[in-house]
Amino acid sequence: MVDYPQINIKLLSEEDRELVERAKQRALELRLTFKEFVLLCLKGALVEESPHSADSATAAEIEALKAQISALLEKVSIPYASKSEVHTLQERLNHLRVGISNEIKKDREQLASLTLALAKLSEGIARLENQIEQLVPSLNLEVDGEGNSDSDSDWLFGEGSSGVGGEDIEGL
Repeated sequence: MVDYPQINIKLLSEEDRELVERAKQRALELRLTFKEFVLLCLKGALVEESPHSADSATAAEIEALKAQISALLEKVSIPYASKSEVHTLQERLNHLRVGISNEIKKDREQLASLTLALAKLSEGIARLENQIEQLVPSLNLEVDGEGNSDSDSDWLFGEGSSGVGGEDIEGL
């Protein structure tokens, strides 16, 4: 297993924290990750320093650090997905969009069919109610429940009659 170098730095002063915040902001401006930005800064600092003026580091150590930085830069800049993988994902996304669109279209068609069926059902109910209303008056017989003998005699003998032979009696 390959052991990759790691840098852990504790920044305890306020100036150091502000420096980190400024570095993060600069990395965003350059559209780099903070890690990429730090590695570029390290590489730039090592390039500026000449091997002849190094106080404690030898030229071989500087070259080794440059190689490690290059290896880290390559590792950082490796894309997460290849172009073919991105293309495949885009195709799958397009197929999913088409499938969802078709499902929505089917749902809308079913909703339209149900709406039409409900409208026809409502019309059928209205017609049935109309027919029931036409049948009900012919079934409702109004009966005079007071037992008024005058109205009974009017019904039997016509208006103005007062019983059996009433007109004949008055004529005598």
